[in-house]
Amino acid sequence: MIAFVASACGGSDAATSQIATNDDSVDVGGTSPGSTILNSTAVATTIPVAAPTPVPPPTPIPLPTVLPEFGPTGRPTAAGEVQVLTAKASVSRPVVYDEPEGKPIPVTYEYLNGTIDPTYDWFVNPTYFGNALAVMVLQGEPGDAWAEVQIPTRPTMRGWVNADDFTWSSSNYYVQVDVGTNQVKVWNGDEVIVDQIAVVTGDVGRETPVASTYIDEIMPGPSGAYGPWLLSLGVFSEAINTFGSAGGLPKVALHGTNRPDLLGQYASNGCIRLPNDVITMLASEVPVGTRVDLIRSS
Repeated sequence: MIAFVASACGGSDAATSQIATNDDSVDVGGTSPGSTILNSTAVATTIPVAAPTPVPPPTPIPLPTVLPEFGPTGRPTAAGEVQVLTAKASVSRPVVYDEPEGKPIPVTYEYLNGTIDPTYDWFVNPTYFGNALAVMVLQGEPGDAWAEVQIPTRPTMRGWVNADDFTWSSSNYYVQVDVGTNQVKVWNGDEVIVDQIAVVTGDVGRETPVASTYIDEIMPGPSGAYGPWLLSLGVFSEAINTFGSAGGLPKVALHGTNRPDLLGQYASNGCIRLPNDVITMLASEVPVGTRVDLIRSS
């Protein structure tokens, strides 16, 4: 059973130093009225000292400039449009291979103690929640016979599938959640459509994982704690082993909240809680398969 890890789910003073930047000479070229010069003697003329030959400063080495793929909006160069594969209705269990026309490989799940669950069987169509199985393509494009895809399990897997079992689509949206600042930013191509909105992420011991993943399902929130919509991600918590009394697998999601007063804080079990108006907009606009990066800024 898969459960979403949602909640119903300090600064220092830095010493500074001053560096002298201009040692001015002191002008003693005159005397003020009433002053007396004692034992004044003439100073012998000396041979002028030649000024040292100035050494030209080194020529700075120009650093390579990496321009954002979509201009000055901050969208990472590597986070371009992604291809998406959606399993055809006639395919119930897509086979995963180690390479094109290679050997089938099992999709397993690993618990935090290293135990492998060989019975893990969630790479199925339709999904556990009744939606069409969708995966983000890592290598491949429409017309290719094979595609390498990201598979939602723990740890995240890469594998090759036969493209004949799927239909192609694409997404030019991109979602970035910064668990260092607890903010989310969303792009549609080169347009920022959600700009640094505060979110809730995982509390200490239940941290939101840092990963590059994708939206694998979109569904209404299953309870009030999840808000109106839930966007499941193809990644699991790396901090907790199971979730809930039933021992569900701790899958991470973007969803709404019934505690807007906690936005900006670390208070969830690993899911990312957004304002309800934002998650509603994303659920209606952003397609399944969209890339989501969970990052931690310094």
